[in-house]
Amino acid sequence: MDINIKTKLNDIVQEYLVERKAMFIPIACVATFMLVGYAAVDKEKPEILSNRIELPYGEELDLDIIDIVDNRDAREMINVEVVNSTLNTEQLGTYEVEVKATDQFSNETTKVIQVDIVDNTAPVIEPLGANEGYVIKVPVHGSSDIASYVKAIDNVDGDVTPFIESDVELDTSEIGFQTITLSVSDSSGNETKETFEFAVSDMEPPKIELIQGENPVFDYGSEFDLDSIAIITDNVDEEVDVVVEGEVNTREEGIYPIKIIAKDAAGNVSEALVNVEVRDMTAPEIVLSQTEITVDAGQAVNGRDYLVSAIDNKDGDVTDNVKISTIDTQTAGTKSITYTVSDEAGNIAEAILTVTVKEVVIPVEGNPALSQTSNSAVGFAISRVGSAYRLGATGPNAFDCSGLMFWSFQQAGRTIPRTAAAQAAGGRVVSRSNLQPGDLVFFSATPGGRISHVGMYVGGGMMVHAGTPRTGVEYSSINIMNYVTARRY
Repeated sequence: MDINIKTKLNDIVQEYLVERKAMFIPIACVATFMLVGYAAVDKEKPEILSNRIELPYGEELDLDIIDIVDNRDAREMINVEVVNSTLNTEQLGTYEVEVKATDQFSNETTKVIQVDIVDNTAPVIEPLGANEGYVIKVPVHGSSDIASYVKAIDNVDGDVTPFIESDVELDTSEIGFQTITLSVSDSSGNETKETFEFAVSDMEPPKIELIQGENPVFDYGSEFDLDSIAIITDNVDEEVDVVVEGEVNTREEGIYPIKIIAKDAAGNVSEALVNVEVRDMTAPEIVLSQTEITVDAGQAVNGRDYLVSAIDNKDGDVTDNVKISTIDTQTAGTKSITYTVSDEAGNIAEAILTVTVKEVVIPVEGNPALSQTSNSAVGFAISRVGSAYRLGATGPNAFDCSGLMFWSFQQAGRTIPRTAAAQAAGGRVVSRSNLQPGDLVFFSATPGGRISHVGMYVGGGMMVHAGTPRTGVEYSSINIMNYVTARRY
């Protein structure tokens, strides 16, 4: 017996047998007769009228859409179920579905129905990013590709953005509004057409390029200049409003945090945080009265005479701290006097005084064409002409006769005996007729006497010698005294 009949019979028994015991026999008999008689009368099966139905892509099959009629039961009283199916709602196509319909009196019928999975939904065009509605912001000078700003999604084909068409091309070269109608179709021919307003705008903030990075350094006492630490440019505006929050005191060493804020005409803002360090990086400046001088060989040079000042940007006057090197002027050549000084921060300054030591050319008295140079013993001896005579002295400013010879050879890098007698005993004997500049000539106070004086031959019959306390070092003829002998070293 059908479950619905059983349910109805149970309800009647409950009401008339339990609740209304007085009417038990007559009413129960009548109810039973009515039910059995009613069931016996309906033996007609439901009729499934639908042969083919359409189902939207992706939706589940709703059996209520199948058209079924029954001789007695309303559609909602008919039980419908799927007996067999090849249906795939995620794939377009036609599928066979076998359904069974059963009425309230268990009369049933089955039928195979054709189900067409169809796509009737057009793609949806949506703005990308934060854009909403039908106004889409586009960066000036940005991409002119519509797909950069909208997307089109279809329920079946997925992303169909590449197939979007526009009635006009998007122009991003200038700020302004452009009305563009977009259309796109899916593979089933469903088309969407929508009109959007493209607002070409300055959406890019100014660019702050930190030249020295986030930790630039300024020299003590210098001028704080923003242009030396940051280059600020904008994609549209030539001039950008720049504000610096924080202060930098270049007269006090330390680290100063500042914020650079750049704002363009469209209101786009960029910020950069920078820690500016102020420290003493500059060495003192050494000033010389001259940077090049020329002196004669043997001439004394005091480097401090050419030092004007040494001033530091932080420590002030450090002239007294300058260290000065010395040079030897006894030999010719190009030489350097070095000036060095450092400040409290350890910055070292250096300056160079170039000293050209020239060979001394001294005309020999009696023979102007003959001269000697300072890089030989005779040149050093000649350079002392005018110096004082003092017994036992060996220079550099006073000499006796043998002391002048000893000093001159010593300056030329050679050593000879100290006294005239010892000098006459050394070297190589040279005849008076073969004398050359630099040879030592010896004399006696009386003819044939012992050697008591020495001079250096300079040519032309002349010698340089330390004569007497009255004459000092001078030129003289070798004939003024009693000539004894000559030696060459």
